[in-house]
Amino acid sequence: MKIQLFFFILLFWFTILPAKKHYPEYGSLDLRRECRMGNGRCRNQCHESEIRVAFCIRPATYCCMQNSG
Repeated sequence: MKIQLFFFILLFWFTILPAKKHYPEYGSLDLRRECRMGNGRCRNQCHESEIRVAFCIRPATYCCMQNSG
C-alpha cells in the first residue's frame, strides 16, 4: 500500500504540478463573463433562432448566441 501511495505522489509531482506552472490561468476563466462578452446568454436550452456555442459554468447550461443568418 505504501508503494502505491509513493507512485501516486510521483505521478502527481511529474504531471499536475508542471501543468499548473505552464497554465496558471486555467481554472480561473469565468465562462459566464466570456459568454456575455460575446453577446450570448447562459441558458438550459437554446431557442431555435440561437446557436449553442459552448458550455457555461455547469455542463447543463449552454452559451446561446443569436443566429446572424
